[in-house]
Amino acid sequence: MSNEKKRVIFCTYSSIYSSLVLEQLLQNDEIDVVAVINSTRVLKPEYGHIWGAIQQIRTSGLRYSTYLFLITDIFSWLTKMARYSLPTVKKMSWDYEVPFYDTKDINNQQTRSYLSQLSPDYILAAHFNQLIKPEVLRLPEIGCINIHPSLLPAYKGVDPVFFAMLAGEKKLGVSLHKMSESFDTGELISQKILPLETKQTLFDNNCRLFIEGGRMALNRITQGASMAQETPLNMGHDSYDSWPTAAKVRLFKKSGQKLIQLKSLWQRVMHHEV
Repeated sequence: MSNEKKRVIFCTYSSIYSSLVLEQLLQNDEIDVVAVINSTRVLKPEYGHIWGAIQQIRTSGLRYSTYLFLITDIFSWLTKMARYSLPTVKKMSWDYEVPFYDTKDINNQQTRSYLSQLSPDYILAAHFNQLIKPEVLRLPEIGCINIHPSLLPAYKGVDPVFFAMLAGEKKLGVSLHKMSESFDTGELISQKILPLETKQTLFDNNCRLFIEGGRMALNRITQGASMAQETPLNMGHDSYDSWPTAAKVRLFKKSGQKLIQLKSLWQRVMHHEV
């Protein structure tokens, strides 16, 4: 096995979930994170940040949109209040001298050219809101992999944990899979099942799953194995859940479940387990 570090490009939409994954990558001596690609897209490429936020509220209602605001912008603000907090992905990139690249479209010519110059072994996506097209999928020497917080092929979509909790599932899970030309498909690499803890919020469960997904990605990348022999996902479950509607969020609340608690957010910011 080669002793050279694996060159990894990390793709994400900046949030506390992405920080929980990137922190693990940066602290591993066998991985060289050569760039962080941060999506600046809000819903659609043509939307600006404000208009995208308005459309999100129209789609999902104020309660769910506030949850998204808390795990992104408010999380970033909270990290500036505490000296020993979990940093944002941008702050971590700065601290570790990793290039940080904002883009609304990872597939455009400018971004593709930048990525190709980095000569990555892997592209790893987590909490990333853009579809990566074949021209980019072919760039890494070994492959493109994604952390998805569900037991694929069940619960494909943008917030699988929300829909799993809404459906009353007794267990949750996280999947590591090779990316293909459509969302949440491709060869399955590994999965981990976690019991659903009913007293935990959507936020708590997502944190647990992204932390575990980060561990799975680390194991895969540091093993240095080829991804050519993986098993394709069973395409019999081909539903895809888009953003929760305001009506679904009301059902979620009516069932006695919560999206997030400020105490839990602060505990995660301060590196305390919930």
